Amino acid sequence: MRKTKQLFAALILMALGLETAQAAYTLNLMKGVTEVSNDIYDLHMLILWICVFIGIGVFGTMFYSIYHHRKSRGHKAAQFHENTTVEIIWTIIPTLILVAMAIPATKAMMELDNVQESDMSIKVTGWQWKWEYEYLDNGIHFFSSLDDASNKARQVGADIDPRTVPHYLLNVDHPLVIPTKKKIRFVFTAADVIHSWWVPDLGWKKDTIPGFINEAWTSVDKPGTYRGQCTELCGKDHGFMPIVVIAMDQPDYDAWVKKTKEEMAKGPDLADQSRDELVAKGAEVYAKNCASCHMAGGEGVPGAFPAMKGSPVVKGDIKAQADLVLNGKGMMPAFGKMLKADELAQVITYTRNALGNSVGDEIQPKAIQELLPKTAAAADEDEDEQADEAKEKVDASVEMSKDDLIARGEGVYAKNCASCHMADGAGLPGTFPAIKASPVVTGDINAQVDLMLKGKGMMPAFGKSLNAVDFAAVVTYTRNKLGNSVGDSIQPSKIQSLQ
Repeated sequence: MRKTKQLFAALILMALGLETAQAAYTLNLMKGVTEVSNDIYDLHMLILWICVFIGIGVFGTMFYSIYHHRKSRGHKAAQFHENTTVEIIWTIIPTLILVAMAIPATKAMMELDNVQESDMSIKVTGWQWKWEYEYLDNGIHFFSSLDDASNKARQVGADIDPRTVPHYLLNVDHPLVIPTKKKIRFVFTAADVIHSWWVPDLGWKKDTIPGFINEAWTSVDKPGTYRGQCTELCGKDHGFMPIVVIAMDQPDYDAWVKKTKEEMAKGPDLADQSRDELVAKGAEVYAKNCASCHMAGGEGVPGAFPAMKGSPVVKGDIKAQADLVLNGKGMMPAFGKMLKADELAQVITYTRNALGNSVGDEIQPKAIQELLPKTAAAADEDEDEQADEAKEKVDASVEMSKDDLIARGEGVYAKNCASCHMADGAGLPGTFPAIKASPVVTGDINAQVDLMLKGKGMMPAFGKSLNAVDFAAVVTYTRNKLGNSVGDSIQPSKIQSLQ
């Protein structure tokens, strides 16, 4: 009796504890902050209650029969082989239940896969062990890694209490920033091994697979910070590549875009630095980007990651080491894509003059910059300059015949459009729309021109890259070739007035 009372008291205390903790912890699926995540939650609850109802019915009938028809009451088991009516009933009813469950489930799946008509696109690439984000509409590009505070606290032997670190292992140095109330398309891939991008508040997760493209979309209504993690075991530091998404109202997002572009335009600090300065700063770069594999003391992991101490690469020709660091090899990523020239110079100099090495030389940021490929931003600037020069050279006031526009437009299309929409205009189903019989191309010509001038989603703004003659030519070509025969055309002078 005493034990029964103790058990009863323990159950009451447990119930009270669960009630108190309910706000912070729940066993159920979370609702999320998007319409899709709420639809998934509603679907989950619908299926759950259907299963609960079936379970109560099945187990209730079973336990009732076992108890009320037990042998001690004199009941004897019935002997029969089949009952056609019963078999028909228990075939039809489950079928109807499955159909009733499949309809909302199919609608939810179709909604999840509908990436069309997006307002912007972001490419997400998984690396060991960080995320690369590229805004395909505005050229912003950066890497996102575990924040410094969490990285220091997680190290073996660190004297930092993880409980004192805000959002321990769930914070990053560069969060992904998105605008609210916009449909955002994500394109996922990976540079090395399989990763998985998961933010619970968005209601879905997607694998990032090398050589393969996955797609998803979201639209967040409320500004806020939403955190997630990689959910695919991807190597030694799988647990240390969090995701942080910050949703901002449009004015705040526009301000962030402007500030980020200004910072990108500044580029690296190419001023010469003393060896001591390079080594001091290189220690921080090494701790953040290299210590995970090569260890904090440079001892490496035998059989997996080579040691820095006494390494023939590190102690050898500095240009050969720089080439390896910039371009990568095997499991080692190409840091030329991740770090600025000054950071690369600092970490290379650090490895040669610390971690048990004392080569006594250094490399300056200018030398690294000369080895780096031109950045996307710089390439875009050059393209814009070339486009501006081209625009100045062409005479958009000259009237051109439809045949001349089509002939010129064929080459413009092949150079600028065929890689996505295909040479024959067939497109790629689900990714790039077909030109043939496209309602945009066969519809109002002014609407098509507006779309091509400003761009949308994955499609760039060709008003920035094509001169008026080429623009008019490719519009006319798409409307009268590739399976279309609208029969109209547009003159360069009209395009020039819109650019």
